[in-house]
Amino acid sequence: MMLTTIQEAREKFMKIQNKILIAIALSVCSQPVLSVPFTFEGRSLGMGGVSTATADLATAAWANPAMLTNQRPDDDFSLLIGVGAFARDNENLRDDIDAFQAADSRRKNTADPVEQAQALQEMADIVSGIGNKDVAGDVSGVLAVGMAFREYAMALSIRADAVGAGTVEDLSTAPADLIDPNSGANMLTLEGVIATEFGFSIAKRFDLSGSSLSVGLKPKAVDLQSYIFRESINTVDSGENVLDQGLKSDLGTFASLDMGVAYDFDRSFRLGLNVRNIVTDEFQLPNGQILNFETTARIGAAYFNRFLTVAVDYDVTENKPLLANPGFDDLKTQYLSVGAEFNAFDFAQLRVGARKNLAGGITESAKDTALTAGIGFWLGFNLDVAATFADNTVGGFVQTGFRF
Repeated sequence: MMLTTIQEAREKFMKIQNKILIAIALSVCSQPVLSVPFTFEGRSLGMGGVSTATADLATAAWANPAMLTNQRPDDDFSLLIGVGAFARDNENLRDDIDAFQAADSRRKNTADPVEQAQALQEMADIVSGIGNKDVAGDVSGVLAVGMAFREYAMALSIRADAVGAGTVEDLSTAPADLIDPNSGANMLTLEGVIATEFGFSIAKRFDLSGSSLSVGLKPKAVDLQSYIFRESINTVDSGENVLDQGLKSDLGTFASLDMGVAYDFDRSFRLGLNVRNIVTDEFQLPNGQILNFETTARIGAAYFNRFLTVAVDYDVTENKPLLANPGFDDLKTQYLSVGAEFNAFDFAQLRVGARKNLAGGITESAKDTALTAGIGFWLGFNLDVAATFADNTVGGFVQTGFRF
């Protein structure tokens, strides 16, 4: 009896451990950036993702290189280090896989033909409804050093992102395919891309009569690696192999250029434009699918004073995910973002925001408005924390640094 109890406990522990592993694999998918078309950091995430007309010396390297000229009068140097993670399961794909495996387990552990038939039918129903569902996640790490001079400003930046997604392909409700993990049917496909971006940004402000125009450029190089993993949904809990280095492929290096413009009408109102990947490129994955880097653009407007900043950003273009599998095309985005920051005498900043995905051809749940919130402190160094949440979507970012 004692040995049986220990064995059951061990099996339960291993089951939980494997579920944790596959949850990580599904959320991170073997490890993002893209460079996601437009990337977040802690301050912008807390404000709904707005940044094109609100970034500063520390964050402009990713938001809009022209905004490097936007710094406090006494700040000539900034350092920023941050990390964030995001996970999305809009259609409850992981729950479907768990339910499929539970039904399969009942089928295998009963000798009753009626119960076996019922379990098999449940498995078929799940497969019938699992098409076009996906789960996605990304993890980001950022580092930037910004310096402001009399005539111009510049920044060196590194951003490493792991973008990934999973979906079930080769669907079949044939009984033999439902019960045989080696049939080649009902395969969970995970695709991930790791992109490490190295950038040098430079900007110059031109003072006009009562207004100013800033122009920024960011030459960059992005090192790319890809992961592809496939396993039957019957056995996908054994997800340790998702992180097998043998699944990784080096795609090479992508060189391009970002450009930004910021126009200050007066001391309180600004328009911004950020264009990414002016030079485009594409890469072929080991399975023959093509990964594209395309030009994307975002515009923004902001009103600001000493105590309050209110801004709106809009993606001019639809942004495809940095994934080659056409099954993930429904993960594309075109955000409309709004946000506000309340400044308490430079000691603390409270941030709130919202963003909505206006892209076409996405699921209804992907169109849900995501709410964001964040807080920043100046404690002799900066500490910024932000979170975003919507139905079946969660994410957060934390960063620190200093300025002088």
